[in-house]
Amino acid sequence: MEPIWITGLGITAAGVVGLPAFEAVLRAGRPAIAPVAGPGPLRRAALLPAAAFAPAGPMPRGATRAARSALVVAREAWAQAGLQEPAAVGLVVAGHNLSLAETAETLLAQQGRMGFAPPRHALQVWDSHVLGVLSEALGCTGPGMLAGGHFSSGITALAQAAMWLRAGEAEVALCVAPCAALSTLEWQAFVNLGAADPGGDNGQTGELPPYQPFAPGQAGFVPGEAAACVVLETAAHARGRGGRPLARLGAARLAMAGRAGPEPDAANEARVIRAALQAAGLAADAVGYINAHATGAAAGDMAEAEAIRAVFGGGAGAPWVNATKAITGHGLFAAGLVGLVATVLQLRGGFLHANPGIGASPAGLRLVGRHSEPHDGSAALCNAFGFDGLNGCALILNSTENR
Repeated sequence: MEPIWITGLGITAAGVVGLPAFEAVLRAGRPAIAPVAGPGPLRRAALLPAAAFAPAGPMPRGATRAARSALVVAREAWAQAGLQEPAAVGLVVAGHNLSLAETAETLLAQQGRMGFAPPRHALQVWDSHVLGVLSEALGCTGPGMLAGGHFSSGITALAQAAMWLRAGEAEVALCVAPCAALSTLEWQAFVNLGAADPGGDNGQTGELPPYQPFAPGQAGFVPGEAAACVVLETAAHARGRGGRPLARLGAARLAMAGRAGPEPDAANEARVIRAALQAAGLAADAVGYINAHATGAAAGDMAEAEAIRAVFGGGAGAPWVNATKAITGHGLFAAGLVGLVATVLQLRGGFLHANPGIGASPAGLRLVGRHSEPHDGSAALCNAFGFDGLNGCALILNSTENR
């Protein structure tokens, strides 16, 4: 089977823009989460600077915040891959409901005067707007689509792009996860559901407790604005144009749990991990590192830990595990691609980022501690699990060919 290479990456996360700055944050294990003030229920988050929404070069008129963030990371990945043939490039936008905050603001602004609703809202309200902005700005006329799978949207996009490449419908595909903007309504609903941490203090010092997935006492995820892009390319096409791989996509697999709702399902998570291993032709002991979904919601973290133990066992021979969200916050629909970019950077850089603030692991996992660890692995797993039993898993290979 023709290998699929990762030839370009783009990232805005952990309060920074671009791959060098993001890798520096990972190596330092420095959380970007800080207190925030606002009318909503959240008291802390990892926010992006204005540069994350200000793409260089031409940009279609009226691009939304999500579209602008998508273009920033797409252009970085495009440049790193050295792409020259935009007409042959496919586009997959990962995520859905990307501009709810702007929709809410428009609705409030137009109350009592709906007859004057801005005509461009009829375009901007749909996630396909992001696809159109990217297509125009980059000149892409290959296949394009939206890939929504809740918090597993990033892996959903990878799986779709890989199918295009395997079927010969494209030779290059950009998987782009924009920075989603939720309104106060969605954030309050997440808090009321028990999924998001409202950021209450510890009752003694007035300070916010550390956000550390897999640690006891966590109250849910902390938001982290983020956008990411991954360029997938057939090895034959990349070689033909002189391109070089950053890593190889071993497999991207999806599985539904057969039920709706926010409750995690360890058995289904283990099933999708095994499916990715089987598709990549790897035994469990070939995986040296897992980039966990790990959001800080106790039920979800414990279910993921159970799934990892079920597939890989425990003890000194188990894969290392870390939680990128402890540094970046939860990037929502972009989280899967953010984790994947972090995975590739760690494999290529020979390190595993720290889990800031971690103590003894109650999850029975081989967690990276408070300091980064050297690591010379050839295979890594990236998990992304969403509500309604939508789960995804990608295997990334870092063979000698890819270095």
